[in-house]
Amino acid sequence: MPVKIRTAQALTQLTPAEKRAAEQLVAGASNAEGAQALGISTTTFTGNIVAIGKKFGITSRRGRAARAHAVLASGQVPPPPAPERIPDVTERDLRLLRALAEHPETHDIARAAGLAPADVRPMIADLVDKAGAANETHLIGLGHAWGLLKTGPSQLAGSARFHAADLPLQAGRSPWGATPTTAGSSPAMVRR
Repeated sequence: MPVKIRTAQALTQLTPAEKRAAEQLVAGASNAEGAQALGISTTTFTGNIVAIGKKFGITSRRGRAARAHAVLASGQVPPPPAPERIPDVTERDLRLLRALAEHPETHDIARAAGLAPADVRPMIADLVDKAGAANETHLIGLGHAWGLLKTGPSQLAGSARFHAADLPLQAGRSPWGATPTTAGSSPAMVRR
């Protein structure tokens, strides 16, 4: 029987169990909360989150937000429901959101966002509060729901790494002045 070579896209397809775990992840659930919601053990839930990370090349323990971005950008799970009101944030906040979506490690987030490493975690906490998110992983989910972070399999083509330049902004609006979307819908995006 000939060897079947899997494509990069096939390698990143989530199993049904991983998709269920990913839905909990993007909503900001902790491992214990996600496990309880799904009626599985915390060990099983954590194993699914680790497997998701491996499929997208994210192995850092701090990579929950990057994992959430990967599954949302791949289009395999819908974003969580988002509040109607999108908070006003600065361009610097948007750069931080993008860096958090792209990078699991604090020093890499700092470099990508143009911030001092010591400022990253406090600024993420402030952004989580501004957005009304449960935590930074939920913040990424809300960013996708509001159309601030690009979604779709084309973003993942050929690479498990994400680049801030590939993330669209709303034309003629402040970065957070987008129209919110519901799970499974996608706003029309225009590059600046």
